[in-house]
Amino acid sequence: RDGILTAVLGAVLILGYGLFCIPALRLFRVPEGRRGAWILCCTFCNNGFMGFPITLALFGEEGLALAVFLAIPFNLLIYTAGPKLVCLDRSSSGDMQSLPWGAILFTATNLATLLGILLYALQIPLPAVLAAPLNYLSDITTPLSMVVIGMNLVGQRLSGILRDRDVLSASLLRLLVLPVLTWVLLVLLPLVVGVIVIIMAMPCAAVTSILAESYGGNTEFPSKSVFLSSLFCLVTIPLISLLL
Repeated sequence: RDGILTAVLGAVLILGYGLFCIPALRLFRVPEGRRGAWILCCTFCNNGFMGFPITLALFGEEGLALAVFLAIPFNLLIYTAGPKLVCLDRSSSGDMQSLPWGAILFTATNLATLLGILLYALQIPLPAVLAAPLNYLSDITTPLSMVVIGMNLVGQRLSGILRDRDVLSASLLRLLVLPVLTWVLLVLLPLVVGVIVIIMAMPCAAVTSILAESYGGNTEFPSKSVFLSSLFCLVTIPLISLLL
């Protein structure tokens, strides 16, 4: 019951964050060519690579199980709505028209996710000859995403990133504003609220830069936002945990 509740609340919150960021674009005066990436960085957090181990440390295995349920709407939305947001920046620069939904929904990533859900639901074990290389492949996905982010940051100075108003505003919303808002909304659900608030306090998702690279969007801005929010979260995550 708690897992289903967490997944439903996660879907509602992520969609709500996206809607919240639309008027915030004008408030923070985000320019054209960055708006899709800005919404993407504010809305989606690093729930897996950072969120899972921190949740496990704070709440134990039960909390980690709830965090996995929260990842279900996250993955469904970031690989469907995410490319659309990336294409907002691409189409605004006149490079290409926005991708149709069919080209986004029927991708290798989504088909692989569906296959994985079916294998889990039907309890079909993979033979070792397939399971071992797949495990090795899954272990390198996060390091590879860091490599892509590092490549996109080549030539950027730390002082320039710190002075980037849009990166600072995205990090502020991602690390402080949205987690506190989540805590205010869910304070009546003790265990569930703790897991959700901690996950939502994670920095910008590393996959935002990968999506921008894959769909020809603005790669510089999400890379800066992932870097800066990951740096600032060393301070903000302990502060947010004081609310729990």
